[in-house]
Amino acid sequence: MSDQSEAERRKISSSLGGRISKGAGLSHNLDPLEHLAKNMYWTWNRRIRRIFESVDHAAWDGLGHNPVLLLQHMSKTRLEELARDSSFATILMEAHEEQRKYLHETEGTWFERNYGVLQKKSLVAYFSAEFGFAECFKIYSGGLGILSGDHLKSASDLGIPLVGIGLFYKRGYFSQGVDQSGWQTESYPENNPQELPCEPVIGGDSNEPFIISVPIEERQVRIRAWKVSIGRASLYLLDSNLPGLNSREDCEITAELYGGDHDTRIKQEIILGFGGAILLRALGISPTIFHMNEGHAAFVTLERIRELVEDKGISFSEARNITKQGNIFTTHTPVPAGIDVFQQDMVTRYLSWYCKKTGISNQELLDLGRDGGSHGFNMAILAIRLSREVNAVSNLHREVAAKLWAHLLSGEHTKKEPTREIECVTNGIHIPSWVSDEMADIYDEYLCPIWIERTNEEEMWSKANSIPSQVLWNARTGARAGLVDFVRSRYSLAGYHAQSSSILDPNALTIGFARRFATYKRANLILADKERLSKLLRDSSHPVQFVFAGKAHPRDHEAKLLIQQLVHFARSEASYGKVVFIPDYDISLARKLVSGVDVWLNNPRRPHEACGTSGMKIVPNGVLNLSILDGWWAEAYSPECGWAIGSGSELHSHHDQDRVDSDSLYKILENEVIPEFYERENGLPRKWIERVKRSIATLSPKFNTRRMLVEYSKRFYFREDGILAGRLNKGEFGADLLEHVSTSWDDQS
Repeated sequence: MSDQSEAERRKISSSLGGRISKGAGLSHNLDPLEHLAKNMYWTWNRRIRRIFESVDHAAWDGLGHNPVLLLQHMSKTRLEELARDSSFATILMEAHEEQRKYLHETEGTWFERNYGVLQKKSLVAYFSAEFGFAECFKIYSGGLGILSGDHLKSASDLGIPLVGIGLFYKRGYFSQGVDQSGWQTESYPENNPQELPCEPVIGGDSNEPFIISVPIEERQVRIRAWKVSIGRASLYLLDSNLPGLNSREDCEITAELYGGDHDTRIKQEIILGFGGAILLRALGISPTIFHMNEGHAAFVTLERIRELVEDKGISFSEARNITKQGNIFTTHTPVPAGIDVFQQDMVTRYLSWYCKKTGISNQELLDLGRDGGSHGFNMAILAIRLSREVNAVSNLHREVAAKLWAHLLSGEHTKKEPTREIECVTNGIHIPSWVSDEMADIYDEYLCPIWIERTNEEEMWSKANSIPSQVLWNARTGARAGLVDFVRSRYSLAGYHAQSSSILDPNALTIGFARRFATYKRANLILADKERLSKLLRDSSHPVQFVFAGKAHPRDHEAKLLIQQLVHFARSEASYGKVVFIPDYDISLARKLVSGVDVWLNNPRRPHEACGTSGMKIVPNGVLNLSILDGWWAEAYSPECGWAIGSGSELHSHHDQDRVDSDSLYKILENEVIPEFYERENGLPRKWIERVKRSIATLSPKFNTRRMLVEYSKRFYFREDGILAGRLNKGEFGADLLEHVSTSWDDQS
């Protein structure tokens, strides 16, 4: 794992480029390295990842775990050494063969076994504004993007025919620093596609980029695409940065993730939704199901309708009824403030062309995204109204979402709207991507040789209870020490502390808090009673330490104040070396934290956490959850597997809620967590270890994306009506059947 922040990685990359010949070229027997580098399968395949580490460990870390950059920066001398190394050649060929079998021998996949008859007829298109699948590919900001990346990885593992659609951000999300005052600073390193594991989508027999046009206002914006191979799945990223074809303003549309104003945001979402559907059609890719991950992609529903209206000559209403059967919408937002709502005049200005092509009025278009007397165009409402299925991402979130959209779902707004329910598919994590190598090696030995292909099976995970306690504790102790070394190295490199070697204690109970810094997540709850906290920190017989990380949105002043408050406390005499804030939270740092801490702290203000997948990532790593009963933990918690802060109460006063929850947090730390960690028998905290085993055995099979994708497949993706809608959209049936199905679906709704 990398010990460098993003700024440090760029500095190292620059220095490497100065001392070695870039692009030295690979000999024939090293050709497999390029094949391995171009497919993101390496992000969850230990054998392949270890090969890149062995090529040049320092460069691998220094270049941000980017195999493409690694190969570009290899010296001729090192390449010659590898070419002469027969043992390396053997390992390389074995890894290449393993990848080849994974990619091409699909007969044994879960999808083929269960839906083989549909294999040539089914395809899911998964739309998301961000994808987080590797730290070197910075087109993600947080949990939504990480979930999207894990979704594609598990679809690949299961053999589900799925293609992802997103945006290629020139600057992606920001890199974070902290200045002397403790204030967050931002910088925006650029994503260079020539230095990333992606390839341009080429048109026909030419070597020229494949270009599509997306209408915005009365002009055509030209878009190119980049293809990322994620195992068996493909991800297409749309890019407006085409100088000479687009104006400077239009080149900047896809420049930055979650940057700019509402004008920028609506143009990005037009490109994602309309452009994504246009690209797939231009490439001859015909999905049967369109899955929108949050409302950012909701415009895809309108483009699907337009296609049928213009190509089949049917009415807007008929096309709406047909395409609706193939649309799925996943909402992640439990509060109205987190949903994109655009001004009506902005929508009509940018989409006036759409009304002309489909024969509807501006009023009819706006009504698709409005609820009752609201004055804005709500992207979540558009997605809900034009989707067959709508799902929340935890059981509690389903209750919250049902209340949030009660008026819309009940059909009271208009007689044309059916009474509907929001379903629930609780999120998960892609365990092979998040489990540490050390824990994965233990599972290889004590679960079964192919445990990684059975991560949703309870019987298989039950074997975790038989892992020897000493083996498990040695792994946990090593992971904690590794995290301490990592933090010390990071602080030393950044010059944050003159005595970095005294930061943290490799034997102390280590509590981690890392996530997006939004005010409702209450990163500063532990500071509610600083004297009580300081007493815990001063106890030399039962030492406790805290590691914090996370980014605040550049325009979220209140969240930045939370970071500053934590940094000031960490720098104070009372907590020096025992509380740290690590800047520039990313996938690499997340892996270190979810495997290296002992306890994962999560204290959002209930019920504002839709799911909260970071707490799932710690489970297979042998870490325990200490969390508010919100999101996934409200359904996952049991006293044998972790701890619950509070009783699930929801007080009207934020002040009272914070007081009650912070008091509960302190009591659990003082009376349960800390004593249990330090209660030793022959050097082992046996009660603690048993709790870890039960957490692994009970929670791992439920809260993973393999289970999640199986659930999506059975309940939503491969239902007959959705498949039929997709085939209709491809024109596989005549006009008579088209009319019959359209009418019957209309009657059902």
